[in-house]
Amino acid sequence: MKASFIILLGFFVLSACAPYAKGPVLSVEEAQNTFQPIVEFMGVEPGMAVADVGAGSGALTVIMATQLDSCEVYIQDIDRKMLQQDNVDKMITHYSKQLGHNLGERNQFHLVYGTPNQSNLPHESIDIVYSNATMHVFNEPDAMLQDLRKKLKPTGKIFIRDGFKGENGEGEFCSSRKCAKRLLSIDEFLVMMEQNGYRLIKQSPDMDGYPLFGFELSN
Repeated sequence: MKASFIILLGFFVLSACAPYAKGPVLSVEEAQNTFQPIVEFMGVEPGMAVADVGAGSGALTVIMATQLDSCEVYIQDIDRKMLQQDNVDKMITHYSKQLGHNLGERNQFHLVYGTPNQSNLPHESIDIVYSNATMHVFNEPDAMLQDLRKKLKPTGKIFIRDGFKGENGEGEFCSSRKCAKRLLSIDEFLVMMEQNGYRLIKQSPDMDGYPLFGFELSN
């Protein structure tokens, strides 16, 4: 799902001795350099509930969680072969050793398996939804956006980072051979978000290589 976009993080260390499967392995310094700007942009504060929708193996979610404190972290995907509890546990153990404290105690992690049109996250419980390189993969984006509205708290926000047609050298379709889905233009994307009841509140044209958009509920 995320192959072409993960590469652009620029910090892959994939080898036979990797401490866990199906994901990048970053140093603590690399994790901070990559995700601290994103966490600050999203305004994540201690005690918040943060959900990574379409998280794949959960590797990037756990790495992002190295920058979080006292948060409920929901790792959400539809692929049960990709997202596995024992592998996530290995990720948490690895970064706990790197950090020098128990990441699994500092933040509470929850695995959530969704469907193509439902996230299965808890209702009205999420402060921040983050979705990276996933929007263009949704088979039913309108249905998923409507579902996520119900999962956000009234003050909750959704942040979407993705590739868009005509931006950063992107063509009409995703460059990943496993995906090859059509990419929206930014204008098409913003219209879709507005039609599904989201109001644009901030955007960054280049957050580690791709734009990141933040929205709140419009009604």
